[in-house]
Amino acid sequence: MSQTTEQIIEVSKVIETDKNTLFQALINEQVMEKWFCAGPEGWSSTVKANVVEGGTFKIDMHGEKETHTHTGEYREVVENEKIVFTWNSQAVQDTLVTITLEEVEGGTEIKLIHDFLPNEKMVANHTQGWTVILDRLAGVV
Repeated sequence: MSQTTEQIIEVSKVIETDKNTLFQALINEQVMEKWFCAGPEGWSSTVKANVVEGGTFKIDMHGEKETHTHTGEYREVVENEKIVFTWNSQAVQDTLVTITLEEVEGGTEIKLIHDFLPNEKMVANHTQGWTVILDRLAGVV
């Protein structure tokens, strides 16, 4: 069985809010700290983010005994529509995340595509992590 080097995941969720409210939750550091954490209940995060094209971010997800640091650069920011950024951590380097927002019946669909994951284990781990993150985001807005 051969392994490819470019695995892709897609996670989406309809959140009962408008695009602007959801977009603001994606770019405000204080709000991001409330939802940008992939760990179980009790975990927290610290976020430093300059959400503009060329801006950078650092997200520390704090567990019971460890901290997982994630960094990247914003490649594209289109208000109320789209955010594209690189995603680096201890587990993956040079991956790319694209988030799009679309008004749908019942609210706004947030779609997250994570490209260039190195293997199936990272696909499974990141699918689970992003699903938890989007669920937390829905609980905040």
